[in-house]
Amino acid sequence: MLTSLAGLSLALASLTLDQAATAPPRIVPGAPISAGTPWALAPDDGPRTYFESLFGAPYDPTLTAPLRDGNLVYDGESMARSVLGQQGLPLPALDNEPTAGILYLAMDGVTLRPTCNGFSPQNANAALNCSPLVDKETVFPKPPGGENTKAVVFQELQNYYGAFNLVLTTNRPPDYLPYTMAVIGGSSQNAGQGGGVCGIANVACDGAKRNHVSLSFPDSCVGVTAEVAAQETAHNWGLEHTDVQADLMYPFVAGGSAFRNECMDISHATGSGTTQCTYVHELYCPQGQGEQQNSHAELLGVFGPREADTVAPEIVSISPADGSVFMQGESFLVTADITDDKNMIGVRWTWLDGLPPDFAEDGYSRCTNQVCNDDFPAWRPIEGPWDFVQVTKPPPGNYSFKLEVMDAYGNAASQTIAVTVMPKDGTTTGEPDPTAGESTGEPDPTGEPTTSGTSDSDDTGGVDPSAGSATTVTTLGPGTDSGQPGTGEDDGCNCRAQDRPRASWLLLAALLLPLRRRSRRA
Repeated sequence: MLTSLAGLSLALASLTLDQAATAPPRIVPGAPISAGTPWALAPDDGPRTYFESLFGAPYDPTLTAPLRDGNLVYDGESMARSVLGQQGLPLPALDNEPTAGILYLAMDGVTLRPTCNGFSPQNANAALNCSPLVDKETVFPKPPGGENTKAVVFQELQNYYGAFNLVLTTNRPPDYLPYTMAVIGGSSQNAGQGGGVCGIANVACDGAKRNHVSLSFPDSCVGVTAEVAAQETAHNWGLEHTDVQADLMYPFVAGGSAFRNECMDISHATGSGTTQCTYVHELYCPQGQGEQQNSHAELLGVFGPREADTVAPEIVSISPADGSVFMQGESFLVTADITDDKNMIGVRWTWLDGLPPDFAEDGYSRCTNQVCNDDFPAWRPIEGPWDFVQVTKPPPGNYSFKLEVMDAYGNAASQTIAVTVMPKDGTTTGEPDPTAGESTGEPDPTGEPTTSGTSDSDDTGGVDPSAGSATTVTTLGPGTDSGQPGTGEDDGCNCRAQDRPRASWLLLAALLLPLRRRSRRA
């Protein structure tokens, strides 16, 4: 097993460096979105990545060679102490408030790739079906038992996670909404692991990364699929192994039945004796000085307690106002203000009509979850403007933009705005001429965008959304449907709750009881 992991570590180092060499240029804040479109600028509204916001400088996690520690492999997104130390980075203050999470149980067969195909630097993204858990394109088949197995595993996992604000679904969410994917199917050989391995997973301390992937192998470890999947997904959110057999984080399959609410010693039975998330563990078990873990309390710190959510996010204002008319030479900022009663949403802006020719084939968008041309960083506060693009003295023509918003429970809102830029002679010309703009590529020095408008969020119709490091191994001890990422097509999110848009991917098997939110650090 250790030999296999060492090989995986070397492969990961090569793959991530190759990916960095071929990745396309990233969007630069305040600069044109492309050389051929000097009049469309990316807003200069702060860090583009979570790491930049943490460390105050650009940081590419794919350039960090993975670190093997016994049965664990940590990479640049793991927030592991040793990895950060290698990069000369300080331990971050991971004090994000608890936020609802989404766990997608992929049990219909999935194909995973080792890299994310040139999107924002990242080592894993559930929505893009990429994960360093595999070193080549790998197919994971459906588990045996069909729909009955899906129902049983779903219910058991729902019981394990019943205390936490975690939404479980067997349907893939839209790609711009961050979610964790538990791939369940096949054997350890599918992932290049030795016999007796029940599952492997990415790890990120404190759940700082929310779009990780885990693998559970029902063909290798029969009858314990849900127990294995519970541990592997919990690794995604920062939990390490403990030495208490009754805890689901015990490193061997031994009948664990719950995430124990007590401080337990970290187990190094499958490791080299180094704990990587110590600075998080000690927040919950101060006396343990980082070498003890309270599995229940840490998951509460990541997600908070279970509480129902039937309230859709609201698009408070959007600018320009729908139907706005500008004269050639005027400028405007495409932006919106959003609010929600909770603190986790996914957001996507899409440029529809008047699209610059550089993006005519693939489109242009900005969203959460690193699946668009440009990103809103992880853990971005909901309050404040969600800027999309600064349109500076654009050519005459018709332009339209779409905004989509969704929370973890599938409550959604969307709105489309259309604006017209009139030529100086006052006649319309239809589609914009990209060569006709008067801009030199610099923002209009005369001041602010010329208009702003307000409009209620569209909650009368369906949403049209298109469409997560370390490796841990659980050993057997004593005692989408197509699997492809979103393609930009409608995923049928047209279900509603209480006359609000509700995503069709959402499937809950247990009653969600409204419980009072409490602080993670209590």
